[in-house]
Amino acid sequence: MSLFQKLVERIPDVTKKYVNRQVGFATTVSEKLKDTGMTQRELAEKIGKKESYISRVLSGNANPTLKTIAELEVALGEDVISFNFQLRKANATPVIMLAEPFCFDLIGKTESNKAA
Repeated sequence: MSLFQKLVERIPDVTKKYVNRQVGFATTVSEKLKDTGMTQRELAEKIGKKESYISRVLSGNANPTLKTIAELEVALGEDVISFNFQLRKANATPVIMLAEPFCFDLIGKTESNKAA
């Protein structure tokens, strides 16, 4: 085993996962930005950030909040990340996401439409 491989093995798993996610996020935003034909400056203006911040996002050196990720997704016109919501048991209570003033049913069934 090479010295490099030994050093890589010593990197904590959480650090490896974090770096992988950062690079994946940056790559995805970059690809979607290219698909839209927007410039970094235009994207920055759409979400109210500086162009230098978008540059940091695209290089994997930013740690955007969920709100900023949502702003990026709206500006780019599609999701950058996705979440998989599942029921743990067949008879489990439906998972509901509340976003005032609207309620979004993530699995297609609520108490109000079960009776309908």
